[in-house]
Order: sequence, then C-alpha cells, then structure tokens
Amino acid sequence: MDIPMVLKQVLPLVGAGALGYVAYRLGLGLANARAGAAKRVVELAGVEVSKTAEVDFGSDAHKVQLAFQRLGLNVTGWEGTAVLVARVGAAIGVFLLLRLLGMPPLTAFLGLFGGPILVNGFLGDAWNRVQKEIEAEIPLFLSGLSSTVQVTPNVLQAVEDEAQALKAGGALQTWLLKVFLPRCQREGFEALDGLTREAAALSSSLGIVIFLVGRMWQTGGAEWRKAFETAAGNLEGVLDARVLGQSIGTTAKGSVRLIAVITMGIIVMIVRTPALAATVQQPIVQIAYALIVLAMLFGLQFMNKLIDEAF
Repeated sequence: MDIPMVLKQVLPLVGAGALGYVAYRLGLGLANARAGAAKRVVELAGVEVSKTAEVDFGSDAHKVQLAFQRLGLNVTGWEGTAVLVARVGAAIGVFLLLRLLGMPPLTAFLGLFGGPILVNGFLGDAWNRVQKEIEAEIPLFLSGLSSTVQVTPNVLQAVEDEAQALKAGGALQTWLLKVFLPRCQREGFEALDGLTREAAALSSSLGIVIFLVGRMWQTGGAEWRKAFETAAGNLEGVLDARVLGQSIGTTAKGSVRLIAVITMGIIVMIVRTPALAATVQQPIVQIAYALIVLAMLFGLQFMNKLIDEAF
C-alpha cells in the first residue's frame, strides 16, 4: 500500500520531534538526578541549601508555571522560554494537522498563526481553573472562620487555623499562608488595602472576604464578629449559585467546541471534494480558508473567556 505524499513529508518530522522529546526527558531526568545528588552532599556537609526564589502568586510567571504543571513539566526559572517553545511547537502542530486534513499549503502556512492563539488560550484556561478552585473553597473557609472567630480573639490566628483545614497545597491555602498572613504580620493594618486589591484581582469574592476579615481585624468586638458571620452567610449563598452557573458555563463551552469541530469537518469535506480541487488551489480561496480557521480558533478562545467572565 502506497504511503500518501503528505505522510512521507510529515513522518520524518514527527519522528524527529519524538526523538527530541525523548532526549529532552532523559536530559531532564539526568539533570534532576545530579541536582538531587549535589543537594544531598551539601546537606551532609552541614551547609544550608539556598532555595530558588518563588514568584509572586498570580504573576505572569506563576500563571505559566501552573499551566505547564498540568502537563507534568516544571518550567521554574525559564517561563518565558517555555512559552516561546510552546507557541512555536503549537504553530508547527497546527500546520501539520491542517496538511494531514488535506488543507492547501497556503492555508496550512497561514494556520501557523493559530498556534500562539491556542497557547494563550491554554495559559488562560489554566489560570481560570485556579480562580474557580479558590471560589469553590471560599464557602468552606468562611463557614469555619465564622465559628472560629467567635471563640478566638486573634483574627489572624483564626485565619491561619482555617487555612490549614483547606485543601493541602490548594490555591486558596497557598495564598492565605504565603501571601496574606506574612504581609499582615510584617506590615500590620497598612497591608490590608494592597491585599484587598490583590485578592479582588484573583477573585471578586476573595476580595470581599479579605475586606471583611480586614475590617474585623481592625475593629474587633462581638458586634463586628456577628456582622462578619451574617455577611459570610450571604456570600456563601452567592457563591453556591455561582458554582451552579459555572456548571452551565462548562456545558456552553462544550457546545461551542462542538460547533467548531463540525465547521472544521465541513471545510475538510469541501477541500477533499474532487470536483472542487481546482477551485481550492486558487490563492484567494486558500487565504479565505485560512482566515476561517484563524477566526474559529480566535472565536473559540474569545467565547471561552466570555463564558468564564459571565459565570
């Protein structure tokens, strides 16, 4: 059975890419092994091991790290390079996929610009998952804190106790223990305004929570604890409704992806129709197909972002 010409051109590239990935994984494993051995030697010698400086929670570098962790990759220290490599790889992947689907060369070439769109969507989706994880844990945190502050006069201690009860290593626990509490303990009340703005940037609900906690910490007294309990109960109800809305948004995202797949399938069928072969080879038609593909990719990411912001 003869191998199609497109496969003959693509298979060497796929093989080279696979070999390159295997070499990368082997090299990464060797580097980690050497680093681990060096660390053990230093620890045996009684020398303190310096830790890599952590990036700010919610920064661009932190978002990149979270996204690549979903792929099982640790890109700490070379986040920018990782994003560049991902965009180039995605562009090449889109080009090869379009060629395998039978798209004309010019269409496939212009499809290279779809790679960065996909990577940007991947990074945005990873951070959106973190925000949803934070909002999903806020009701549990508020419920526990409302009870704890009734018996614990130290508000910061109550926050720490309830943060420890959250999902280990989760986004909300990490932010509370590594950002909120250290800055409050170091800067006092002056840290509240900045922390409230940072929390609101992560999640509007978290911003409200930090505002309430800050006012209770500054004012104190049984009346403020009672007010916090009432406000927390109202916010829990809002968040429960929002979680339901997010499930509806997830269904809407699935519908958008299905429409994109169907549209792409129709285009492939048209391109592969022998009666239209001559028409498809015209540059203006190839450019039109390329613009349709790019519009679909951009529209898919735009609709996903719109749904996330709506819910």
